Amino acid sequence: MKDLTITAKQIRREFLILLVCFVIAEGVNIFSMIKYGTPWTELFTQIGFVLIITAVLYIILIALRVLIWLVKLIIDRCRK
Repeated sequence: MKDLTITAKQIRREFLILLVCFVIAEGVNIFSMIKYGTPWTELFTQIGFVLIITAVLYIILIALRVLIWLVKLIIDRCRK
């Protein structure tokens, strides 16, 4: 069986993607707080939902990245 090596560059890239997902989810939370006039304490009390939204966004991005990879793989095989 082959060993799997994950480089530090890959870890940093995935962490950055996850951080962007968190910022987007928190931004949606802040936008909704402003739009509906809810108290700013929701910034902390709704962190569980923000984390769930972050995870969902990250999973969607993984699915899109896999789909793009598969399309590229199919295109490369058709060219040969």
